[in-house]
Amino acid sequence: MRARRRLGVRRRRSRGSSGERSRTDAATHGFAGAAGVDVRAVRRWVRREIERLGAGRVDLGEVDLMVDEIAANALRHTASGRSGGGVGASVRAFADVVRVEISDDGGAVSLPVVCTMTDAWAEGGRGLAMVAVLAERWGFEGGGPGRPVTVWFEVGRP
Repeated sequence: MRARRRLGVRRRRSRGSSGERSRTDAATHGFAGAAGVDVRAVRRWVRREIERLGAGRVDLGEVDLMVDEIAANALRHTASGRSGGGVGASVRAFADVVRVEISDDGGAVSLPVVCTMTDAWAEGGRGLAMVAVLAERWGFEGGGPGRPVTVWFEVGRP
């Protein structure tokens, strides 16, 4: 059995100003453990929160794929994948979109980028390209040499 340290869940409801999206419900959770982070646990938590927030009509299969890819990138390319590392996840439901954010522990040597495929048989390089195609919008915040990065995506609410 894997040892997991629960970093906490925070839920909040807020109202935006007239220039912002009107209303948001949000939840945040941290994932870490001595045996590492289980990407499946991150995916399950995001799915559960989307359903809890009443936004379950979004394509959860596509959300699962994007969460898997972003969380796996955090574990592969940053300090999140090292012993004692972790990732944070956040789900925010607005009237028109659901926004999912995955934060790493920093330590990457480069910022997230969509690679152009030069080798069809390459092992990696397709993940953020999939996110770019499946999400209505996506991007990242933070970064810089060794600093944490939050990669986010938004999917429309039908």
